[in-house]
Amino acid sequence: MQNLKNMILFTPKKEEIKETSKSKKWVDKFIGEREFDGIKKTTIQGDVNRLKVFLNFIFNRLEKNPEEMTNAEFIKFFNYLEKERKLSRNTQNKYYNNLKVFYKLMRLENFKDFKDESEERKRFTSFEIKHYDSLSTEILNMILNEILETRSTTKIRDAMIIRFLWDTGARISEALKLEYGDSDLEKGEFRLRNTKGKEERIVTCSNDTLALVNYCLKANLRKEPKDKIFQTYKGEPLQRNRVSDVFRNAVKELKSQGRIPENKRVVIHSLRHGRAVDLLDKGMPIDIVKEYLGHKSLETTLYYSHSKERQENMLKQIKKIL
Repeated sequence: MQNLKNMILFTPKKEEIKETSKSKKWVDKFIGEREFDGIKKTTIQGDVNRLKVFLNFIFNRLEKNPEEMTNAEFIKFFNYLEKERKLSRNTQNKYYNNLKVFYKLMRLENFKDFKDESEERKRFTSFEIKHYDSLSTEILNMILNEILETRSTTKIRDAMIIRFLWDTGARISEALKLEYGDSDLEKGEFRLRNTKGKEERIVTCSNDTLALVNYCLKANLRKEPKDKIFQTYKGEPLQRNRVSDVFRNAVKELKSQGRIPENKRVVIHSLRHGRAVDLLDKGMPIDIVKEYLGHKSLETTLYYSHSKERQENMLKQIKKIL
């Protein structure tokens, strides 16, 4: 039925993006700069796809070069993204950030006026930050218990990884890249490499979590220094979507039972958020929390210190002494 519907309805076609020798010159230079900066290939590819859309528009529609673009013409481009390509505001934000990088790497100054005006008018700020609710240990226990109640043959391993993420505050991508050579399985210390901030850092976990980690790792088929510590039963590196799906399904079930409010936004990243709030609540200095979580700026950590969960807890504490 859906196929027939697609055949009957008129679907607007997006403008075909063709690479020319003119656009290829700019794209190749951009790729070279990004590779020199050590940016991942997948990230570069996404940036290049957006850059090609921009170059196609200015060369073919405006008959302009990147260094000739004016403030008004940048506005035309973003109107084109919205009205003709039907891109969401969030996706337009990615184009904006990509152009900031492109013009900086190309040493061109004419994007500055558009950038300054956009910041002043807050064009690309209202949808940049996604707010996730943090987890309390109470909700975390409900999620872990829900996972353990399933019939999955990997439920112990899955629960172990979620406890590990909670203790370490590591991003899921960082944890799944952990190798035996970077893991002290006696002390419970783990060196995270290839981090988002591009700086190695060491994280730790509780003795209970460490005991659980060592118990689960006994089943691993591959244990050489370069092997990942979190593996499938076949010895392959565990994929992010597996852990995310397990977590998401547990939250979904708890919401259906009314045990987690429907309006509470709980995702796998909430574990990292919860760890930050928990450490701050326990009196850990904010600069130490910043280093432990691998935040590049103190402002990011300050976001957690001002989170609604901490504010609610503060009000409860004040109410007790009134």
